[in-house]
Amino acid sequence: MAYRKRTLRSMLPVTRKVARLIGEVESTQRRLKNLIPELQRMELESRAMLESMKGLPENDRREEELFTSN
Repeated sequence: MAYRKRTLRSMLPVTRKVARLIGEVESTQRRLKNLIPELQRMELESRAMLESMKGLPENDRREEELFTSN
């Protein structure tokens, strides 16, 4: 949880830096947590695409890779 400015001011310098770092870590953790559903969706889509490409002849796979590499 983020500290209020007033609370940070009353802390000693080293403690203040640690408190700020803790806040930054918590913020990063929340952002990463919010990415999980999107990553799951992307992983499922990529697996489905690979499964659909298994039935294609070798030449078609190379052409498909050219179009999807961007």
